[in-house]
Amino acid sequence: MHDPELEAMAPDDLRAGVRVSIASIVWTVASSVAAVAIGVAAKSLVLLAFGLTGLLDAAGSSALVVHFGHALRHEAFSERHERTALRIVTTGLFVIGALVAAESVRRLVGGDESHSVLAGVVLAGTSAVILAVLSVRKRKIAGRIPSRALLADGWLSATGCLLAIVTVAGTGFASAFHWWWVDPVAALAVACGAIAVGVVMARG
Repeated sequence: MHDPELEAMAPDDLRAGVRVSIASIVWTVASSVAAVAIGVAAKSLVLLAFGLTGLLDAAGSSALVVHFGHALRHEAFSERHERTALRIVTTGLFVIGALVAAESVRRLVGGDESHSVLAGVVLAGTSAVILAVLSVRKRKIAGRIPSRALLADGWLSATGCLLAIVTVAGTGFASAFHWWWVDPVAALAVACGAIAVGVVMARG
């Protein structure tokens, strides 16, 4: 099923969508695997959430590569593939938001502390910059195609960027002032934001 309003888009924009999605997959898979491993070892909620967000971001980007590749091969935009890609990305926002929110509340109630790990801070700082660039690029290309799925994926990258920033800031406050609660509170705030974005994107 094709949307006739979308069939006249420029192939260059679709190729740009493929390129940015592939770049996102490469970075998020590599950084997310490392973040999850470090997060589990350090009991850092935001670092673990950041890693899981990246893996879902990679899943969404993979769906977009298939989606845009299909559009290039058939010279038409598939509404079905667009809906599928959008569903994957928005589901990722909901899942990450719900899991991080639940774990944040559990840690706040239980008083669980995380541990500072230099490797995690460096990884999060680097990721914040790269994900910010990817987020802006995705949302810019999404406006030219146009693709709500790529737009939602851009916001998913932005969520990962925020979690990376929260990781760096939370680690700094926890180390300097022994504020153990900063990590789960900050993660809870980002989780609520992810759910809100997911609701907006799902409702259009």
